[in-house]
Amino acid sequence: MRVLSSSLSILFLLGSTNALAPQQQQQTGRRNFLGSIVGTTAATAATAFVGIQSANAAAIKTGAANFFTGDYDDPQHPGCLRQVKVVGAPLKGDGTRSGYPIMEIVGYDGAGGKTCTDRPTREQLWKIQGKLKSNNEAVIDFSPKGGPANLAASFSDNGITFPDGNKWTKVMVGTRDRRPKDMRTLKSDAEE
Repeated sequence: MRVLSSSLSILFLLGSTNALAPQQQQQTGRRNFLGSIVGTTAATAATAFVGIQSANAAAIKTGAANFFTGDYDDPQHPGCLRQVKVVGAPLKGDGTRSGYPIMEIVGYDGAGGKTCTDRPTREQLWKIQGKLKSNNEAVIDFSPKGGPANLAASFSDNGITFPDGNKWTKVMVGTRDRRPKDMRTLKSDAEE
């Protein structure tokens, strides 16, 4: 309401300063001024809409700030690696990002497929991805492991719960002993 009354006051002042100007010039000036007001209002509304979308996207945290990020115990695969990282959404073709970050999950199911008593090699690790819908809800694609493509997951009570009742419990101190011994990414020829 204040913006409207301020705009009307400005219009009145501009109109009164041109009172002695010819009628043609006065109408052109008012039309241009009104056109700029309408254009500015439309631009402001569009900017506000984009700002709201950006605020919603920014609301989903990534990295260590997200609840999902961390190491977990999976009761269906005791002692096996379950590591979750929440990273930013990938760039789209137009250079923008989705408001929904990606979840990367790395795991190992043991030599027998159920219990882990050994450390995996890098080649034995499996990797899957999911997409966060909020800070505590995600959809995970387990199809590379033979599971469902869009499995819902939620974070609550210090763990990730799945629809079948399975719950991965977060290990606050991490599970370094479940990772491959060699996790270096750069090697020189002399080290091999």
